[in-house]
Amino acid sequence: MIDPQESGGPLSALQAFTVGICGMFPTAMLARLLWHHRLVRMGQRRFWGRDLLWEVPTAAFSSILGSGFALLMIPFLPQVVQESPERLFMVTNTIVGLCAWMGPRGIEVLLSKLVENYAPHHRRSGEEK
Repeated sequence: MIDPQESGGPLSALQAFTVGICGMFPTAMLARLLWHHRLVRMGQRRFWGRDLLWEVPTAAFSSILGSGFALLMIPFLPQVVQESPERLFMVTNTIVGLCAWMGPRGIEVLLSKLVENYAPHHRRSGEEK
């Protein structure tokens, strides 16, 4: 009998994806609850309300986004972190937590600032330096 773990097929990819998401979702949910609590303390939200329900899909989105971003960052991490799964898990959780705490709007603002500062600016013909 063929073991799906050894074949490296779609089943093992789905299992790895599920384990990754389930591992990162609690971190993302905790970060979203911290953000929600901050808004409650500032008087912008009530704790038990419909806004709390919107934090669940935001946490799911943030866990997927943060996991993908952490996966992209693996080649740039020091060799010590790449060789140790525990440290890599901590770095991934940190990135997921930051993405979740910032939320979609915070990520949009961060990316727009990065593009504004680091993307080449094109000049139209007729403009002077």
